Amino acid sequence: MTDANRNPDDAAAAARRLLESTVDRRVEAVRSIVSAANDTDAARAALSDAQSRHAKAWGDALASGWSEKELRATGAPRPNAARVKPPRPRRSSSTADAPTESADVYA
Repeated sequence: MTDANRNPDDAAAAARRLLESTVDRRVEAVRSIVSAANDTDAARAALSDAQSRHAKAWGDALASGWSEKELRATGAPRPNAARVKPPRPRRSSSTADAPTESADVYA
């Protein structure tokens, strides 16, 4: 059952709709990338500003008579100090030494 009387204009219009839909999605993807890049740039600028203010405040505190040891004792972090993550729990030695199924397969 083929339709011998297909309308070329209808087919062309359908093709145009498909192409425009694809173009719209691709253009929106670029818009999203540029927006995210702008957000990243703004966040980097805010981070840089915050780090500068932190370093200045630290220097001001030292100039006012605080020692680094005293400031650290208050819990105030040094500028650019790496944040220490809490240690992760380790597996018990009995779990680590237990044979696995894969070891039995190759034995």
